[in-house]
Amino acid sequence: MKQGYRLIVVDKDGVLVSEFQLTEQALAAPDAFVAALKDSIEAIEEAEP
Repeated sequence: MKQGYRLIVVDKDGVLVSEFQLTEQALAAPDAFVAALKDSIEAIEEAEP
């Protein structure tokens, strides 16, 4: 049985920016996962010079 998947977000230089664990529970609530992903992307964009 698979434990889930890991989504890793890196910047253009290959530096780890964010990491998400995709479990059955996360995939069962896609709206909440997508909202968290959007928040993370917005934070990344705000942090970029």
